[in-house]
Amino acid sequence: MNELRKKQKKLYRFMKWTVIIGAVFIFVYIGVQPYVAQASDIAAKICWIVSNCVVVAVMVLVFLYYSKYGKADSFLTSAENEINDNGYYISSREETEPQAFLEAVTEDLSKCGYSVNQKVSSGDFEFDIKAVKSKEFFYGVCVDDLDGNDVVAYLDSVITDLTVNSIKRKGNAVLLLITDKAQNSAIELSKMITPIGRKGQLKIALAIQEVSSKNTYFLGNVQTKCQQMIANFVMNCDVPIKDKYIHREKLPFQYDLEKKMEKFNLNDFKSGKFFIH
Repeated sequence: MNELRKKQKKLYRFMKWTVIIGAVFIFVYIGVQPYVAQASDIAAKICWIVSNCVVVAVMVLVFLYYSKYGKADSFLTSAENEINDNGYYISSREETEPQAFLEAVTEDLSKCGYSVNQKVSSGDFEFDIKAVKSKEFFYGVCVDDLDGNDVVAYLDSVITDLTVNSIKRKGNAVLLLITDKAQNSAIELSKMITPIGRKGQLKIALAIQEVSSKNTYFLGNVQTKCQQMIANFVMNCDVPIKDKYIHREKLPFQYDLEKKMEKFNLNDFKSGKFFIH
């Protein structure tokens, strides 16, 4: 991944400077074209040909860059965010029972203008709460002995509820899973952000709250609306998150992901053979 990033950055810098130089040339050409035409028809024709070549070269280079790295860039950025994030965060809430923790979160959501519905079903699963305010969506559910399969199942239900039941295409959503103890298979998915749609205008973030330890597992190193929602309502703190709520040491799955990403290549990614999770 590191070698690919180096090649990408080199091509990006080359593309950026080519675009800048090309734009300057075109602006200069537009300004001097009438005078060149008066001085010489041959010179005017040469300048016209050169300007067209510059435009074509810029377009080809931009197309080459985005066709090669466009889709992979967001994929790699997501992986890098997961790898570089802090291991976990620490909630300031005092509740030590899942249901009590959920009730405290629900109360704060209501105070902040969210419309809260209880016991919302989507497919074969039911959420304890669903809170909505404009383009912000917050799902909460208490799960005993949370594992990776639970995370995936509830995430699929959120996607169905937003895109099929509610027909939403834009916004930010948080899925809060509250448990006494989270298994490693669930924690490994906690930093995953799910973009929906071609441009990813609808994003779903996960937050796992382990009430027995007060540990909050989520992607907290990227300043987004989802990060703010999790900090405000799950951790009960403000952003930027203070050091006392941060456990900086990485978790084992982050090191495993880093090793996995060393094997990343564009061919496998474009053929759909390479996945983060």
